[in-house]
Amino acid sequence: MGLFGKSKPKDDTIEQMRVLLDNFQFADLQTFCVETLGVTPAMDQQHLSSIEVLDFVWDQYHKGKIQFSQLKEFALKHHIVSESFFE
Repeated sequence: MGLFGKSKPKDDTIEQMRVLLDNFQFADLQTFCVETLGVTPAMDQQHLSSIEVLDFVWDQYHKGKIQFSQLKEFALKHHIVSESFFE
């Protein structure tokens, strides 16, 4: 348990999300943003990189606009990882 009682579960989710996102390709990240949020990151499309899209995804997660479960469902649906990845 964390200092204020609730930080440990969130830390676990963040670590799971970090490991899951390592399996995403650039195109997967863009597709996730479009399918889940209905937008592409508002950045210079010619210079858009995986790092920028990852930053966008993390920002949306911290704002509460996406959840780990959405990322998990997307990864399974698009065969980015198998079900055994989450065991």
